[in-house]
Amino acid sequence: MKKIAKTTLAVFCVILMLSALILDTKTMTDEIVSAVETCLYTIIPALFGFMVVSSYLIKSGLYRIIFKPLYFILRRVIRLSEEEFGIFLLSLFGGYPVGAKLIADNKITRDILPFCYCPSPGFVIFIVGIGLFSSPQVGIAVYLSNVLACVLLAIVLSFKNKKVTGGQSRPPLLLNVITPSVLSASSALFPVCAVVTAFGLIKGTLRFIGVENAFVFAVLEISGVANLTPNPALLPLIAALFSTGGLCIITQIPALINKKIPLKGFLIWRIPAAILSALICKLFMPLLDFTAYVAASTTESAVAVTQANSPIASVSLLMMAMILVKTAEDKSKQNTCD
Repeated sequence: MKKIAKTTLAVFCVILMLSALILDTKTMTDEIVSAVETCLYTIIPALFGFMVVSSYLIKSGLYRIIFKPLYFILRRVIRLSEEEFGIFLLSLFGGYPVGAKLIADNKITRDILPFCYCPSPGFVIFIVGIGLFSSPQVGIAVYLSNVLACVLLAIVLSFKNKKVTGGQSRPPLLLNVITPSVLSASSALFPVCAVVTAFGLIKGTLRFIGVENAFVFAVLEISGVANLTPNPALLPLIAALFSTGGLCIITQIPALINKKIPLKGFLIWRIPAAILSALICKLFMPLLDFTAYVAASTTESAVAVTQANSPIASVSLLMMAMILVKTAEDKSKQNTCD
């Protein structure tokens, strides 16, 4: 019965989307264009650099040197191996997919994904701080709320690990891993941007049936938070929403991780993570000055500010990524044949 219900719902959604594509082509096209612009103007510039640097630090082994003092202090509290601890820290400033990508690339089988999932500081400050409230301080508060929620989850979920090994130390590989790091980041960009564009179809379909709720669109795709009403009372809810990442980012995770990492636990732990983020953000609110923000009608939104920039750099980056990935694939096939 449940399978029939799921099939019926899927068929209904497909028919509805096809109807929207045929009967309201302009709305659907506009949403796809908007999604592509989000990738070019926001996601790629904010994400690619963090992903390359994070991958390089792990692949080169430099993370052992950089994070050694902090690991020595926190290893009794956050009971992770040195490699897991490095991935955890990098996920806190790298952006949502970075943690999942590093876990998959380094074949981590222990379930650390629930607390290796956090927005990048630049993304939150840009969308919430500058775009919504015209105050970077507000964006920092939301980001720190998400970080502290991840830290608390890490303490709780890693506590059952009674024995922690530091891993084998090796000399850093400074040059040999530059290209693999770029390739790793490039290969992660394609599913991320593809899913964001696909969610443009979903938003267009919702508009086709009359849904025009900014919060619903923000739940679907997190950058839509920039279009919300700049109401300080919404800030804990915004922090909770950034802790989940929205449905678009959640659906990107399976494309980046290996099948050995269970997604069920990741999804379940998003609920307490969101609650913790909201509570922590509420504690930060008395420290924030909201007098700087003005109504969205009198300021440029984050989307407008971003779209004022040229997409040439992002397009060039995508072309370069495609060339690098294709070259690596051809080389791999040639080595296989040889």
